[in-house]
Amino acid sequence: MAETIAINIKDVKGEYREPARTSWILVSEKTVGSKNLAVGINETYVGSMVPEHKHDNEEEVMYFFQGKGKFITKDREIPIEPGVCIYNPPGEYHSIVNTGDEPLKFIWIYSPQLESHRKKD
Repeated sequence: MAETIAINIKDVKGEYREPARTSWILVSEKTVGSKNLAVGINETYVGSMVPEHKHDNEEEVMYFFQGKGKFITKDREIPIEPGVCIYNPPGEYHSIVNTGDEPLKFIWIYSPQLESHRKKD
């Protein structure tokens, strides 16, 4: 039987990526044994972005809690500010641009989790 696990972001090493942003993976198979989802925090720095990409099999939810920006798909440009929550279906290309003067921070959730979040056999 699985047990309840608490994670504090202070105890998680962030993964820095280019363009300038850091992601903290809080819940995944690697961190807590989760089988069906992954949860983390992203901080995209001023003037930076999450480049265009897609997830073939994963649903993604992003809840923005700091900063301003825009979420871009092939058909839409959605303004981002604290309180905005975005659902992105599998196969949908998207990018995120920080247009503000402070880091753009959001919680991300994948289901199922990405292969990179899983333990390697």
